[in-house]
Amino acid sequence: MVIVLAGLIFGKSVWITFCQWQAERNLQSRDAEAALSWISKAYQADSQNTETLLILARAHRRAHDVEPAVKYLKMLFKRAGPSEELHREQWLVEAQVGDLTNLEQHLADMLIDPRGHAQDICETFVNSCILNYRFHDAIRMIEVWQADFPNDPLPHYYHGRILEHQGDWENAANEFNAALKISPEHIPSAYNLARVKLSHNQVDAALENYQQCTKNQKEHAAALVGIARCLRMKQDADAAREVLKQAQQVPEQQRLKDFRTVGDPAYVARNAILLELGQLELSSGNYKQAVSDLEEAIKLNPKDRKARLALADAYRGSGMLEKAEQQIQIVQKTQQAIKRLDECFDLLQKDLDNADLRAEIGQIFLEHISENQGVVWLKNALYYNPQHQQAKQALDDYYAKQRSRATQ
Repeated sequence: MVIVLAGLIFGKSVWITFCQWQAERNLQSRDAEAALSWISKAYQADSQNTETLLILARAHRRAHDVEPAVKYLKMLFKRAGPSEELHREQWLVEAQVGDLTNLEQHLADMLIDPRGHAQDICETFVNSCILNYRFHDAIRMIEVWQADFPNDPLPHYYHGRILEHQGDWENAANEFNAALKISPEHIPSAYNLARVKLSHNQVDAALENYQQCTKNQKEHAAALVGIARCLRMKQDADAAREVLKQAQQVPEQQRLKDFRTVGDPAYVARNAILLELGQLELSSGNYKQAVSDLEEAIKLNPKDRKARLALADAYRGSGMLEKAEQQIQIVQKTQQAIKRLDECFDLLQKDLDNADLRAEIGQIFLEHISENQGVVWLKNALYYNPQHQQAKQALDDYYAKQRSRATQ
């Protein structure tokens, strides 16, 4: 009804232009959800408008929804044929899933003439470099990004994530604090700063940062889990349970989004609440309930080492020693694989073009950590060596298994 009235008052073309402008404005402020709301109104008014199709693709990409982004780019190509704007968006979509081939080839031209999307280009490139473990290239881009946009918190945030991954906790915290100084409401920086503090057993400081997240978004699922973890460590089990109940009430799609926006992958988000519930019951000596929660957590994420270790403890507490030993054996096998993964990462820093190492990393991820990340690394191996048989076979086996699951 609102769309019809607006169309009658302003005229259809003016209304569409207004919606497109609002969508682009929201994308500039990094509010993909609001952008999608506005551009969807334009699409309802005219589903063939080429600018609308382009913005729809861009908004879905920025919302990390790659499939609809690809769909609208295909519709745009069918409607208007190839164009530079379409190619640019296509290269950014490819980079979003870890394929930097085309974006890297055209990066200089895109940054010389960014057409209002310089920060988006920088962020997409940095994200893709991180996916491909190309931290040096990511940091070089971050330096350019930071120099051109000193009031943007994201260069500091991404630099902090890289430093955290490299084990440089102090400088990672400094970068997250720098981002928060620019933008005190930046939830990802507050959340990751809390995680750094928690890793150093600074529970009260971590709790304060997690609570800072919930001040900016009342029911932020990832932050609520963090708050519960701090309360558990402070031995306030009742308060932790109440916070986890709040987290459970957040709709699933919103939960996944909350974890994704702070940099946690989907496989972490899927079982985070149940894992924390299980650990809470375990620390309270409620072994039967802990077993129930942790078994469910492992069903949602079978590759979760932390959940399996906690489940082994819960089985022991329940007197199920054989089951506990089975979990320990799985964890030991995973730890051996992760030790080799760390070795591969160290070797890769000295030989970034090594397709064999990238394929091995992909297989370790696929089997022990994350199927999605495994696929990214295997495809990346094929970028460096299109004929790499190990990577090809691993991908063929993975997709065959996926098809088999779909038909069951």
